[in-house]
Order: sequence, then C-alpha cells, then structure tokens
Amino acid sequence: MLKKNITFLILLLTLAAPGVVRAQANEAEELDVIELEIDKSAPKPAPAISNSAPAYQEVSPKDNTLTDFSGLGTLAPFQEISVIQKRFLPKTGRFQLFGGLTTVTNDPFFLTFGGVAKASYFMTEQWGLELNYFGLSTSNRQATDELREIQNVSTENLVYPKSFAGLDLMYIPIYGKMTWFNEKIVPFDLYFSAGYGTTNTQAGENAGTIHLATGQIFALSKAYAVRWDFSWNFFNATGIDGSTNSFNNLFLTVGMSWFFPEASYR
Repeated sequence: MLKKNITFLILLLTLAAPGVVRAQANEAEELDVIELEIDKSAPKPAPAISNSAPAYQEVSPKDNTLTDFSGLGTLAPFQEISVIQKRFLPKTGRFQLFGGLTTVTNDPFFLTFGGVAKASYFMTEQWGLELNYFGLSTSNRQATDELREIQNVSTENLVYPKSFAGLDLMYIPIYGKMTWFNEKIVPFDLYFSAGYGTTNTQAGENAGTIHLATGQIFALSKAYAVRWDFSWNFFNATGIDGSTNSFNNLFLTVGMSWFFPEASYR
C-alpha cells in the first residue's frame, strides 16, 4: 500500500513539472521585457572624456573675432610714437621782405612809434641772416610835460631813439600749427635772433646797440605770412648835459612778410 502511494506522488510531480517550468519561463520573459523598457526610457550616460583631448576649443585662423581682452593692461603706452611733418613754409635758399609798425612799450616819458623794414636770407630751415631798420617818431608823455612845466625838472638828459639799423643772426628751432577759432589751421614758426647795430638818438649820437628778438611767423601761404616780434635794444648814450647812461627799448612790431623766390619743393 505504501509503495502505491509513493508511486502516485511521483507521477503527480512528473505531470506538474512542465507547468512549473513554463510558469518560470513566462515570468523570466516578463522580467526581460520590463528591463528592456526601463533601459529605453533611461537617459544615456555622457561619453567619457579622454585625458588626451584639449580642454578648449581651437579657433579657426579665419576667425578674427577678439574675445580675450585680458592682455590690454600690459600694453606699453604710445610714448615713442611721433608724427613729424615737414614745415609748411619752406625757407632754405629763400629771401624774406618784411614791413610793419612798431612802438616802444617800456618808456615812461616818451611815446615812440614808427615803421620797420626787414630783409632776410635763409641758409637752411633753421638759420638765416636779417637786416633791420627802425624809423621812429617820438613825442612827450603828459608826465614829462608836467615834470618840466610844474616841477621845473629838466628832461633834457632823457634819451630816446630816432632810428635803429642792425644785422641779426636768426635761429628758428620750433614750428607747429594752431587753430583760428576752430575754423582754420595756421602753421607757424617760432624764432629767436641776436645781433648788433646802431641807435641814432635825438642828440645826434650813434650808439652801439645789442639787439635781441623773438617772435612768430604765421604762414598764410608758401609766399605770404603775418609776423610779430619783441625786440630789445641795449645801448649807452650821452645826454645833452654830457652824462652817459644805459638805456633799453622794448619794441613790439607787427607786419607782413613776403617770401621769394617761389618754393619749388614741399
């Protein structure tokens, strides 16, 4: 009887085994489908970066766009960059004729006015020789008349010039440009001159005179210019009473210059 029961149990297990196997297979297939769906919905991981790859993006040589301004602070200032132009008014090998009006600005006793004529020749752009002639007319100031008429003070010993003639060496080291009321650019030269000449006084004496001057020439063209200068004359002269004294006259002169021959360069 026991043997029959064991045999029956084995037979039942044999018949039930394929169903269990099929159930397990179906469960495995369902798990595979679920895992596949999960894999499809999950984001793909970023590709690994190789250590040998550069950490920046190279710019094509054709791309001229400047994106990095960090080096501008290290640039040197433009201290050694200069723009040098030639003089607008050429003078080498040319003559200058000047005519103008002048007055003595530092004489407290006399009013002196006159005309000035100058003739120059320039060996180079910086150096030249110039002849000067001052023809002067003088009258008493009110203070001088009052000294003589009210205070009975003699003014005969006061000396004033009647004319001056001399020769100067000119030096023109500076030239540039300036604006005229923001309407026009005017080139100019700044010059200095020194020389020696003779002052003829009202007493008829011809006194040796040291002549110093500085001024500017404002070019209107390569042939014409406006010129002004300060001239300082130092001389010793004898008054009517026979005493000799030192005098100096500061002249302010303004006039026009003509340069010739016509410039063939610049």
